[in-house]
Amino acid sequence: MARAAQEPVLQQMVSQLHTFLFADLVGFTRFTVKHGDDRAAELAVSFQERVCALAASLGCHVIKTIGDAVMVRSDDSHAALELGRGILDLAEHERFPLVRVGIDTGPAVERNSDWFGSTVNTAARVTSAANAGELLVTGRTRDACAGASELELRERGAHHLEGLSAQALYAEPRAS
Repeated sequence: MARAAQEPVLQQMVSQLHTFLFADLVGFTRFTVKHGDDRAAELAVSFQERVCALAASLGCHVIKTIGDAVMVRSDDSHAALELGRGILDLAEHERFPLVRVGIDTGPAVERNSDWFGSTVNTAARVTSAANAGELLVTGRTRDACAGASELELRERGAHHLEGLSAQALYAEPRAS
């Protein structure tokens, strides 16, 4: 009987898609060595505060910050994509170092206010594959955002992400 009561909850977790975004400052370790721990901490905290404000304005939820990186979850893949664009703009408009952003969409599970699963892992690995100043997304995120008139993604080819199977990734062209 208890098992039957759990099945709808399990089905809901599997059927609901989440979009996860990771972003980090490029060259943060070099910045720390050059400018010292205090300035590096100020930079990281300032970056985190700006990302938190942007995320809140778009209905996205910052799950956690780790040093110079942030992890964000959204029920709306379009909002996560807009957040990614906004994060990249911080380098241009607010004099932050370049940022790299990775996004994936799919199922995940929440435990103790944190999120787990292959979608979370994939989003983190996609971020590692992104170039400085680049927003990189999986095919699942591209498909979830299909129909967005302003969406323009170019294929970056198949990438072997650490611990995961190869998959096509897509980047948004940025003005130079």
